Amino acid sequence: MRFGVNLFGSNVEFTKDKEGFLKKIAELGYRYVEPCISFIDVPRLKEHAWSLEELSENFALLKKYGLKIYSAHIFSADIKKDAGALASLAREYDIKQFICPLMVNEQTKEAYESLIPVLSSIADTLKEAGAELLLHNSENESKARIDGISAYEYILHKLKGKAYAQPDVGWLYAGGTDPETFLWRNEDQIRSLHYKDFIKSGDTFTEVAIGTGDIDMMACFQFARYVEVIQISDQDSAATTMLADLESTASRFRMLSQGRDNSKSTLCIMDADTGKVTELKTFDGVIEAPNWYQQDDNYLYYNANGLIYRYEISSGTATALESGKCTNCNNDHVISADGKEIAVSHSDSGWQSQVYIFPIEGGKPRLITENFPSFLHGWSPDGKELAYCAFRGDMSKGSFSVDIYAISRDGGKEWPLTKDAGFNDGPEYSPDGKKILFISTRTGLMQNWVMDRDGSNQTQLTFSERNNWFGHYSPDGKRIVYLSYSKEGLDPNEHLPNMKVQLRMMDADGKNDRVILEFFGGQGSINVNSWAPDCKRFAFVKYELIHK
Repeated sequence: MRFGVNLFGSNVEFTKDKEGFLKKIAELGYRYVEPCISFIDVPRLKEHAWSLEELSENFALLKKYGLKIYSAHIFSADIKKDAGALASLAREYDIKQFICPLMVNEQTKEAYESLIPVLSSIADTLKEAGAELLLHNSENESKARIDGISAYEYILHKLKGKAYAQPDVGWLYAGGTDPETFLWRNEDQIRSLHYKDFIKSGDTFTEVAIGTGDIDMMACFQFARYVEVIQISDQDSAATTMLADLESTASRFRMLSQGRDNSKSTLCIMDADTGKVTELKTFDGVIEAPNWYQQDDNYLYYNANGLIYRYEISSGTATALESGKCTNCNNDHVISADGKEIAVSHSDSGWQSQVYIFPIEGGKPRLITENFPSFLHGWSPDGKELAYCAFRGDMSKGSFSVDIYAISRDGGKEWPLTKDAGFNDGPEYSPDGKKILFISTRTGLMQNWVMDRDGSNQTQLTFSERNNWFGHYSPDGKRIVYLSYSKEGLDPNEHLPNMKVQLRMMDADGKNDRVILEFFGGQGSINVNSWAPDCKRFAFVKYELIHK
């Protein structure tokens, strides 16, 4: 997941080792930095903000480590006077957002009203330079009330269509506003989200590490993903070093990026010829990865809560399969061509995923892969082999490869089909059993590839400036449907849930590639082959956020 970090207060630590500081931020997964830029020559700001000269000096170093300035906080004694300089910065450094704190001497309606013409003018100047003005809240305007709402929300409403919002969810909470409610109420004005967290005791708010306080960070995080805005970490509460604080925050952000607690799922069928979508059933919680049973098109199989379910289309009822110890199955499951068995990826704990097979009507599973992690995706039409994504090497030291492996359906020794060429995943056999469709990051973004069954003749199929995941052959082998993410939303080796994505379709040779649906989905929507036996329909899952 791509997120950023606000650099307020970083200068002391940053200037000690600029290279090491930025390198570490990039290694932690941050992709954006949000510096504070000062037009004021005040000594106390030097440990918090960069001067224009420092911005110029540091820009090349940021590029070296793949870090981008998408937004910047501004300290100015006369921001209207400095608006032209901001527009120049937007053009020179491709800065898209300038963050303006709302600072008035008195928290009165008149004081805030006086800001409106000034901020409107600045917004116009920035718009001409291809940038936006964002308003940031502090404790003061979060607490102050005008006409029954916070002063912050009041001025946002007054400037709707001109200026936008970068709310700090921590200050919203400390000011007496529920962050989740505020975000959804002002959805069309939110352009960025700033994270700070507090624990309330009586009338006292104590700042704590992000994700450890009172605020429902999962709800805020998922909102930001839904509206596709940049998420910025704060580090004002660093107890030791700023980098140590950002390391723990990055870990929590990765956890939040996989969160599904506030989701509901709708099982859908699309007609591949007409584009018509039929919604079969909506579920509270998460279901994933439907397989369409080829022997009787009245049945779909999906995973939910670690189990595999059989869904009867005609009645709309679902039944969990008996799967023995396999009670933590993920969204990598495949039905054998003869319809008699199902293979799953089950993990006893953590990332120890292994492949198992059990009868399609349910029963005792048998282990296929001794090595782990192994994430199943393909079963050859002749029933002899299984193909899967395998992490091999020392994961604890970060020295491992992610490659495609195959193994006999009876287990035994596995063999590699790809070798150390990027992140490789999603192998699926062609209906004639001669080829394997897979995905790889070896050329930069995640793309669909195809190879012969023995791993030879590996050939790229998709070339768009997007991250393209999990291609699936129609039963006649003529078409491929796959999931596509914007390249800006996540890293190439991520396939996250709860994002705006595309379903795309192409001919089996990669030609005639086109968008067939845009929807809110991602991880779990179409991880495994879900084509109907008639080659005209396929199943997928779309998701929706449950919010206040």
